[in-house]
Amino acid sequence: MKFELLKAHGSSNDIFIVDGRPERIFSTPAEVADFVRLVCDRQGPLGGDGLYFVDDSRAVPEAFFFNPDGSSAKLCGNGLRCVGRLVLERRGVDALDVSTGGGRFRVERIPQVAAGVWSVAVELPPVTFRAADVPVVTTGAEHVDTVIPTLHPALRFTGVAVPNSHLVAVVDDYDENELVAVGGAAAGLPVVLPAGANVSFVRPLTTPGEIFVRTFERGAGLTPSCGSGVVASRAVYSRLGHAPADEPLLVRNPGGCARSFLTPAADGVLTPRLEGNATFVYRAVVDLEQLAHAEPGDLDIDVLTDEISAYALFHEDNLRAIRAAGITQPER
Repeated sequence: MKFELLKAHGSSNDIFIVDGRPERIFSTPAEVADFVRLVCDRQGPLGGDGLYFVDDSRAVPEAFFFNPDGSSAKLCGNGLRCVGRLVLERRGVDALDVSTGGGRFRVERIPQVAAGVWSVAVELPPVTFRAADVPVVTTGAEHVDTVIPTLHPALRFTGVAVPNSHLVAVVDDYDENELVAVGGAAAGLPVVLPAGANVSFVRPLTTPGEIFVRTFERGAGLTPSCGSGVVASRAVYSRLGHAPADEPLLVRNPGGCARSFLTPAADGVLTPRLEGNATFVYRAVVDLEQLAHAEPGDLDIDVLTDEISAYALFHEDNLRAIRAAGITQPER
């Protein structure tokens, strides 16, 4: 069985895109999970942070996201920018809706963030802090700026859904080892977090209108960036009174930077918008049976060098800003 793969990234969050609905390509969910794990395996010939199946045969394209461990998830914000670019290019339009994870998302082509860097905005469904949507076991209707003792003795977390569950802590100093420990612990606390959660640390930066965000993703661990983590962190930052919701903030992370803000409605609903790159890295045709034993040089890969180079120039400025803030990440 052969597959055409597109590898793309939003803020260095590597996402594969495959045409078709997973249940029509594979016979069982187990086969889907095996395929996703094989393609995303960093020790294999490809490697990535997740995979979107895209059904572009309908008036509203439908996308299905899977974490690199083969588990399904409602949303990957960075990956959705890449899916958005693909369907926008195919249809020759500047904006349209994409359905994924039970929601409907507006994707829109925007001016390039830098020369040669294709850029897309995604308007996500309203964020919610309700405990019913963020199933943290708590006695209140919400979990806002509160310690979860079994997760960490001192950090104060806020639960938010975008629509996948996130726990966000605003910190004075970023400690990546601490984030890894907390993110790993969250996966092992089904009584406290019955649906699991992505965990993000947010550190304000000295430059006005900028924050640093790092996310430990459920089913993926640390990734260079997490689009839904950016939006969740941006929402919590405003909820805690650090910035107006409708003020665009530049969110920096190790994989890149993106802008995010929330549009308030009269009823208090906050609709988030995420803006950033949607870079195509390569296209490949792979044989599923051969992939498990292939070496990188064995594959027929069409590398899109110009796009890769354009993003690298843009990203270097982001890395300099992170280093200048004294934020370090240990080698892993």
